[in-house]
Amino acid sequence: MASVKIECVVKEKYSVSESPVWEEKEGTLLYADVSEQNVYRWNPATNQVKKVHLDAPVGSVVPRSSGGYIIALGKRFAFLDWEDEVVTDITKIDCEKSNI
Repeated sequence: MASVKIECVVKEKYSVSESPVWEEKEGTLLYADVSEQNVYRWNPATNQVKKVHLDAPVGSVVPRSSGGYIIALGKRFAFLDWEDEVVTDITKIDCEKSNI
């Protein structure tokens, strides 16, 4: 069986990094830092990390088939347009519900 080599490819320091997703189409790694309220995109071809700062903790981020991303942001779900750094709310969590 072949051995697997694991190496750290991003040298930046993060508080709570979560939700890594490899974007095959873009050839980038997408991930979030919950407490720093940032979404990051690392490009291995250029070794550059780009970020979008948001207004609440980011729990998760996933690519949309139509472009952009869906994010779990604070107590809501939203669309993220990476290029324009625009967040559009989809829905808010109803905190009045007893099962939350």
